[in-house]
Amino acid sequence: MEAVISVLPGELNARLLDKIRSFIGNKQNVTVTISLKEFDPEYADRLDQSILQAEAGEVISMTMEEFTGYSP
Repeated sequence: MEAVISVLPGELNARLLDKIRSFIGNKQNVTVTISLKEFDPEYADRLDQSILQAEAGEVISMTMEEFTGYSP
């Protein structure tokens, strides 16, 4: 079973959480996901640029050890 509950940010309060908690009950196999549907044009542009760079082969490749020691 899957349920989607759509709420406005102003509706997020303790009462709503209590209702969700009562809906779930004692079930252990439940996942609650919060999805923000927000569009940030600057982020989208940077992501598009990164995709173009990766497709052009402009990537940095390193081992895990190199990555953990990397500081830009």
